[in-house]
Amino acid sequence: MSVRNGIVEAIGHTPLIKLKKASELTGCTILGKAEFMNPGQSVKDRAGRQMILEAEKRGDLKPGGLVVESTAGNTGIGLAVVANARGYRTLIVIPETQSQEKKDTLRLFGAELVEVPAVAYANPNNYQHVGRRLAEQLKKTEKNGVIFADQWNNLDNRKAHYVSTGPEIWEETGGKIDGFICSVGTGGTLAGTSTFLREKKRDIVIG
Repeated sequence: MSVRNGIVEAIGHTPLIKLKKASELTGCTILGKAEFMNPGQSVKDRAGRQMILEAEKRGDLKPGGLVVESTAGNTGIGLAVVANARGYRTLIVIPETQSQEKKDTLRLFGAELVEVPAVAYANPNNYQHVGRRLAEQLKKTEKNGVIFADQWNNLDNRKAHYVSTGPEIWEETGGKIDGFICSVGTGGTLAGTSTFLREKKRDIVIG
């Protein structure tokens, strides 16, 4: 029996599942990585874990510190899962148009939400800009440290997949892999995973 030492260690090592219909239609073996089996139910748990652990190494967070992020997606959940487990608070700036289910899930994992109007990125009141300004303000008063996770520009997002997702796929396939594709938001999953796989096999097709 495999026992993980806490919820943070339960992130990753998700299985590959053969997609039977797609494999039959294409004549190829097509596998999907079951990232929904992470504690926060998405691949973003990996980025959340890496960004927080790297912030700890740099000394940017102390027990009771605050993690701030602007997110309309699963990154906030991943950050809240890891932050809660490691004794940090989470403040998520989120467009008010996001689903109630998403908001409820964030609160379930201990996050405090700041809901803002859904306006274009060019608007200074876009949720991403609001989150960055809020983090800078809170750094002046929070004695245990504040980080703005900044998933769009944080290279630890990419690193998460270079040190976990890529190596897992390589090991699980025994290196017998011809191509890798994934959906793209910040680009962290694609960049980190493909960089690792290309180092192992230069002619892997990246989609």
